[in-house]
Amino acid sequence: MHPVSERIRDARERSGLSQADLARAAMMHPSYVSHLERGVRGPGDGALERLARALGVTSTYLEQGDRSPAYQASEASVVRARQLVRAGRASEAVAELATVELDSLDVDQSARVLLAHAEALDLAGDLEASAHVLADTTRRLVDGHRPQRAAYAATRLVMALTEAGDLHGAVHAGEDHLRVLATSAAGTDEVFRLESTLVWAYVARGDVTYARVRGADLLARALVHGSARAVWSVHWNLAFVDDAFGDADDALAHLRAALAIAGGEEAERDVPRLRLDLAQLLLQVTPARPREALAELDAAGTALEVGESHVELARAATIRARALLLLGQNRPALVHAARAAEMLSAGERRDAAAAHEVLGDVLLAAGERTAALKAYRQVQDRLDLLPAGRTGAVAWRRLGDRLRAAGDDRARVAEAYRRALDAAGVGTTHP
Repeated sequence: MHPVSERIRDARERSGLSQADLARAAMMHPSYVSHLERGVRGPGDGALERLARALGVTSTYLEQGDRSPAYQASEASVVRARQLVRAGRASEAVAELATVELDSLDVDQSARVLLAHAEALDLAGDLEASAHVLADTTRRLVDGHRPQRAAYAATRLVMALTEAGDLHGAVHAGEDHLRVLATSAAGTDEVFRLESTLVWAYVARGDVTYARVRGADLLARALVHGSARAVWSVHWNLAFVDDAFGDADDALAHLRAALAIAGGEEAERDVPRLRLDLAQLLLQVTPARPREALAELDAAGTALEVGESHVELARAATIRARALLLLGQNRPALVHAARAAEMLSAGERRDAAAAHEVLGDVLLAAGERTAALKAYRQVQDRLDLLPAGRTGAVAWRRLGDRLRAAGDDRARVAEAYRRALDAAGVGTTHP
């Protein structure tokens, strides 16, 4: 079979189109499409262009495949960008990927470039731009008839919008894409994960009761129609719902169920992240279980180091510092807290607030009041980036408690509590 014929057939199958569907989209007779795929006939330039548009690829790709200069250049940029990210140079990775000419690529390769670009923007601290890129990626994949990959990109989009504080945007994007993909990708792992991430967005927006009802229904459907991966993804997100309700034990049960179903495959990127969430929750229950938290961190350690994500490594160091502090091991706690704060120093990252918070706690426990207050000031700078809602209210309340414990100026303490009330939607008219 001629390579062009193979690429036409492969692109059609990746798009989920039948030969009749492709013939209609490209305004051709179905028998002509059949002849093209079998190599009986070769397409002229006009036919090649129509086929490319219908398949979401370029005519150059159909002619040359991954040997085309544009494809090879884009792949080289993705490889260089990933190397830069691992070296902690996310901003340079962003610049590298911004130079790629997407219009000369097929939908699959352009999505690969865009997903890498979104990740680099996220790590560089620009969540808003990352969300914009993910929205473009999702649109391209939907238009290119890649429903499962579109659901994956939509999940990333909901996560980015939620973390960026655009909670209404996260909910609307999730619901809109669920409707679009309801038929073409129904019952797939990617759609179950998209909906479970949407439940998390509802929690962040404050619609906790609705999230709990929606989550219970989702779990029931996943148990009947979903794969094991779909089920543990739903358990994972339901843990956040129970945590928002203050049901720490139920949240722990969901996380342990998720980990048991996932099977502890540390090479799977989500499993170490799941262990991080479990370790963090083990420190929030009453009484806290720091030794169990450290065991989860140790289990995830190798995979996190291999993944080389500075954000995830910094989060692990933050949780480890908190566990060590609870065990009274102040000196190693200080080392890990300082490391986490340093790793998140580039850009304006909200997740750096937790690192500076535990750094301040360790310093305060050591009697270093001035240094502790300096760390808490860094927390305050990051919290200014948080949107209103439950998450912001809890964070400002925690900061107020710490400023008061450190003996800070009463006006600063009162301001932190006022911000907590404002974030909760209570507000106050008191000066």
